[in-house]
Amino acid sequence: MPLSDIGKLNSLPLWATVAFIARCARRCLPLYKDDTAEPAEQRAAVTQAIRLAEKRASIGGKVGFEDALEIDGQFFDNYDLDSLNSALSASVQAASNTHDDLGADNSVIGESGVTATDHIRAILAVTSLAKLAFTTAFGEEIYVRCAGDPDIPMEFSDLSKRAEAAIGWSVFGNKAVEPYILSDLKQLHSRVASEGWNDQTPVPPTTLGNLWPEGTPAGWPPLQLFFRPRARIIRTIGDRLISGPEAAVIELIKNSHDADASFARVTFCPPLKKNEGLILIEDDGHGMTLDDIEQKWMEPATSDKRERKFSPNGRRLLGSKGIGRFAASRLGRYLELVTSAPLKSKEMKGVEAGAIPIMQTTRIPRLDWDAFEDAKYLEEIHFPVESLAPAPRSGTLLKVSALRDDWSEQRLQKLHEELRRLISPIQRPDMAPFKIFLDLSHCNVETCGFDGSAILNSGSSGNQSREHANYERHEVQAFPILDACDYAVEGVFDQTGTFDGTMTIQRAGLEPERIQMQVPIPRDSAEDICGIVLVRLYIFDREAAAVRRIAEKAGFGAIGVREARKLLDSVCGVAIYREGFRIRPYGDGENDWLMLDAKRVQNPTIKIGRNQIAGIVTVDDEESSHLVERSSREGLEENGSFRRLQTLISALLAEVVEPRRRQFRISAGLEAREEATFHDIYRRVQMGWSKLLLAKIPEIDRAEVEDLITKESDRLTAYLKRLEDRQAQLEAKVTLGLIIGEVMHQGNTPLSFLETETTRLVRWWPRLLEVSSEAQEDRLEVPRILNGMNSSNEKLRTLFNALSPLSGARRGSPKPYGARAVIVQTQYLFQTRMENLGISFTISSDENGPKAFGYPDDLATAVTNLIDNAIYWLERHNIQKPAIRISIESESDRLIIKVADNGPGIPAEFAEQVFDVGFTLKPHGTGLGLSIAKEAIARSNGELQLLASTGGAVFQISLPNEQTSSKQDGGAV
Repeated sequence: MPLSDIGKLNSLPLWATVAFIARCARRCLPLYKDDTAEPAEQRAAVTQAIRLAEKRASIGGKVGFEDALEIDGQFFDNYDLDSLNSALSASVQAASNTHDDLGADNSVIGESGVTATDHIRAILAVTSLAKLAFTTAFGEEIYVRCAGDPDIPMEFSDLSKRAEAAIGWSVFGNKAVEPYILSDLKQLHSRVASEGWNDQTPVPPTTLGNLWPEGTPAGWPPLQLFFRPRARIIRTIGDRLISGPEAAVIELIKNSHDADASFARVTFCPPLKKNEGLILIEDDGHGMTLDDIEQKWMEPATSDKRERKFSPNGRRLLGSKGIGRFAASRLGRYLELVTSAPLKSKEMKGVEAGAIPIMQTTRIPRLDWDAFEDAKYLEEIHFPVESLAPAPRSGTLLKVSALRDDWSEQRLQKLHEELRRLISPIQRPDMAPFKIFLDLSHCNVETCGFDGSAILNSGSSGNQSREHANYERHEVQAFPILDACDYAVEGVFDQTGTFDGTMTIQRAGLEPERIQMQVPIPRDSAEDICGIVLVRLYIFDREAAAVRRIAEKAGFGAIGVREARKLLDSVCGVAIYREGFRIRPYGDGENDWLMLDAKRVQNPTIKIGRNQIAGIVTVDDEESSHLVERSSREGLEENGSFRRLQTLISALLAEVVEPRRRQFRISAGLEAREEATFHDIYRRVQMGWSKLLLAKIPEIDRAEVEDLITKESDRLTAYLKRLEDRQAQLEAKVTLGLIIGEVMHQGNTPLSFLETETTRLVRWWPRLLEVSSEAQEDRLEVPRILNGMNSSNEKLRTLFNALSPLSGARRGSPKPYGARAVIVQTQYLFQTRMENLGISFTISSDENGPKAFGYPDDLATAVTNLIDNAIYWLERHNIQKPAIRISIESESDRLIIKVADNGPGIPAEFAEQVFDVGFTLKPHGTGLGLSIAKEAIARSNGELQLLASTGGAVFQISLPNEQTSSKQDGGAV
């Protein structure tokens, strides 16, 4: 139906016409309502007018209405309609003026491809359609009070002209809507005729179905959905995001801190049973005015703290999510809020500048959190507020009643411990102190069944005023045991991962020793910077004597070992603090965010367990560190910055603290070093102790005893030799496990080629010899496939040859072999990994030099572990132009092989320990690699040493060469 025929149509009933015009306006609304260049009030008025017209059409009936219209909890009466009509008239006039002034501007707006002319036409169309829909729905109501308005006709009879005007404005705004409008008209006229609609028939917006049944026109703004918060989201925030009542109390205390309070006082008033009792949270912070309550406290998830970042007195704000206040809903059903604050200058009308601030005290007498469960939307919830006589000073008092949990003695003990852990033992001298008080004085055997004062275990100060003494008596103190440790580490990581600090071995009474180390972010890692990190670690030995001494030093007197260890357990854990407050749950006894226990299980020789360390890790604010607290306040988001923090602390422990601690314990006789190789054990078996024993035996019996000792020694030596062979097989398999990932990668490519091409040949074979063009094409591919198969076979054979020495097969007798060939084969296992990291690998040797004599498997095992170690440290420290260099030289009857890299090297202080079983500088290391390498070389009558070096690590392998093979006895003895 062409537009020229529209006027010939019969008029639609009243509410069908209103619904049709509102639908035209609704279609064009996206062209306008999200245009931020237009005034927000005008866009809101246009949108509201369309919604009201749709609402009125959906009600139907006679013209006019008696009751106010309600949309989403907002009610509109005649006076509201007057105001909205005026706003619409102003919007239409403004759009018309703009069209007159700029309607011929064909310049393109931004990257939208829309010209200024088209955009201005769309704005004028939308505002005019909104006004047309609104006046058609409410014209009679408005006309009575707006006589003389040319936009409101005296009669409503000519509805067809209104429909025509709606179509005209729609096409004027954007011609793409024309077919949709014609479709609507046809459907409306059909339903009017078939269903007998009249001027009272309601026509809701859903009558005509989807606004865009075939999708929006090209270039049209997409449909948008909007969240409408349900009232129960408040309870969800309180009950779900706040993990427990203890966490809720902590959140409210943090709010007091952010309000610049000098203290927060928490008082429990019995009975502490579910649905009973009372909790008071009081502070002397800056409080809130009525304006603050309305504009900030009443806005869930407000951005106020995120934008301010600092309190008025300069404290870094702990809260930023805007949900901490709802912790009160987690504690109890009812909240009474009393708060006092000085009025701000903008709130003090008529008061001269510089005058004494006027205090305002505001009270919310009863906020029932359960009301949010029953109501539908947030705007439906209302509660009264009162103005009280101004208090003499600022502050806030929260009274939480009808508690949601039973507060037993155990729960209050847990809260007390949480609060003690909440406070960092290290307070910044430049910040005003903040104290926490826990008042359980109302809790006694009669009211609660237990003594609250026993939980706090503190006494009052005799020289204080009664009120102040009462506060002091209930003050929560941080745990005092941290300084009474065996080893202390203090220092700071900067943003690059450079640590500068000290380590003090307090058990030996030594002076602090400076520590410096670098932990760069590895290439292609999932880590990210985490800002500046302050570190204090307090480490304890757990032997009985050490535990008793620590307890006595901490001021707990002579207590039993069991009690002392329980005491250590209660304070151990590495806690993370920000602005003087702990981030839960780091530092809890059961939280092991550094995986210390898992590492200790794998290597108890050197690793420090979770119950041996109390740590204070202080991090920057979220913006600087990217360490973001979860909304539940239960830990940090495990992003790249959190992984970086884990790496920094783990590296400090592994590369500095744990090896130095072990070194001291060995030197002090607190820990014994195990024999590094079977050669050490052989020497013990064959030492001269037997001669000393024989000298004390009568000469007549000496020969018989000597023969018996020799037989037993030979038997023990043979047994050790069998153990050594078994050990060699196990070490080879352990070494193979180091490179299994490389093996999988190296072998996967040729294996995939063989699998793919074999499948193709099997598929081709039945017709490969046929006389056809397809068969001819397939035959031309065969040589390429065969060449590829041959190459893949060679790669797999090279891989298997390289793996052969690590297979753990029976060893047989020692023999001459080419050391270079073994090293080349071993290097092949790491080829892909080294190429990816850009590591230069070189081997220099005398091609005509003598061969090594012994077991090729032993050299392969040792070199595998040395290369794997070198690659790890080169990658860990992001070495520029990383390189591994191997040289092979002959000296007299020995073959000297040096394996060197240009990595960070091994500190000289650990040179004697590097080959000990369990010793490692890797955060996740087992301490087996170098021990296995040394043992393997020793089996071939060789020696593995760490050489002194000014740059990188240099290991030297010394092996017998083939020229001395006649002197070897074929064994390791």
